[in-house]
Amino acid sequence: MKYLIKNMGFLFFAQLCAYLIPILEIPVLARALGVQEYGKVVLIQSIALMSSLIVEYGFSLSGSRQVAIARDDKGELSRIYGEVFSAKLIIVLIVLLCSAVLYILNGSLFFDGPLVFFGFLYFLAFGFSPFWFFQGLEKISVVVILEVILRFASLIFLYWFVKDEGGAKLALGIMAGFGLLNTFVGNVMCIKRVGKIRLCLFGGIQQLRVGFHVFIYKSSNNILLSAGPSLVGATSGHVAVASYVPAEKIIRGFVGFVNPILIGFFPYLNRQYRSSRDNTIRLSLMIVAGMFAMGILAAGSIFFVGDFLIQAVLGSGFIIASSILKIFVWIIPFRLANQAIGLCILIPMGRDKITSGFMMFFSIMSMLFATLLSIWYGVNGIVMGFVITEACLLLALIFVVVDITIKSSGEVKL
Repeated sequence: MKYLIKNMGFLFFAQLCAYLIPILEIPVLARALGVQEYGKVVLIQSIALMSSLIVEYGFSLSGSRQVAIARDDKGELSRIYGEVFSAKLIIVLIVLLCSAVLYILNGSLFFDGPLVFFGFLYFLAFGFSPFWFFQGLEKISVVVILEVILRFASLIFLYWFVKDEGGAKLALGIMAGFGLLNTFVGNVMCIKRVGKIRLCLFGGIQQLRVGFHVFIYKSSNNILLSAGPSLVGATSGHVAVASYVPAEKIIRGFVGFVNPILIGFFPYLNRQYRSSRDNTIRLSLMIVAGMFAMGILAAGSIFFVGDFLIQAVLGSGFIIASSILKIFVWIIPFRLANQAIGLCILIPMGRDKITSGFMMFFSIMSMLFATLLSIWYGVNGIVMGFVITEACLLLALIFVVVDITIKSSGEVKL
């Protein structure tokens, strides 16, 4: 339990820095580069990060789960690391092929070669991060400290050396360089831990198969909040988006800062389910109940301070965002409970397929239901659709957990 608390503390610290450093980069780069060049840098940076998420492919769950189970077997750890690295190389080749076609068709009209090259290096830095491996070992302190030091160093270098609009390439080069250094050192630490590794095409393909449903789960988990602004814009116009986004960011921020608790428990629970299933189920149910209770408390608190929060941060012109927030906050307890069921019960029990299936189905249904309610209630209808669908997902996942638990205990056969 001591290691759990320590890891959660470092995960919270990493999450905080992941929010803080990009915010600090904004004034440094925007003032130096100007609107046009800064826009190019941010766009390439965003594309690189999105592409790196494809390469990550959910290995933060599927890969770390394998590592957590085999953490005392050096040979098995070597196999897992080599196969996951091979899988990432396969994905990179596919992404590179698609990117080359898009760049030839459109990209060359907007960006020059050096910017795209540094964006590619930035993509490699995040795509090949070995954080998943250390997460599975439950030894993340060194890698978190290293990442934070290098990211702050990158910020300082940006402030020192990027002085005018001609520094776009230098800015991307600095960020990519420090990112690559962090990834290189992390992977060297992995190799030192596991010894000799072998790349394996078949093993890489097998890892892609193993991680597919987790990848779908993670992707579906982000559809609801990520696609919200686009749906609001399509149904209610850009003015409504300006009122929706502040409320959405508050919800996303809170849910994001709670995630380290679940990620911290994830490797531990994967091991415990194989040694003490009944006790682990009880612990997992306590975590789910705790997440739901925490969500209710947070939602109630934000509901009562929403008006003050919106006016203090954005001004009276965004008062409509307050009414949106008062509905949106009630998604928090359902979302936290759903994530807890997925990460603490279903995925550790090996129920990746059914979990990803439910997540994908309800993500699609949330968009359809929100669109339908927007006909009568506008933006508030969209938000209500999201909240109601998330509540329905919770009921569905609870039914699955109860069914699996009863079947596994042999009390009832359905």
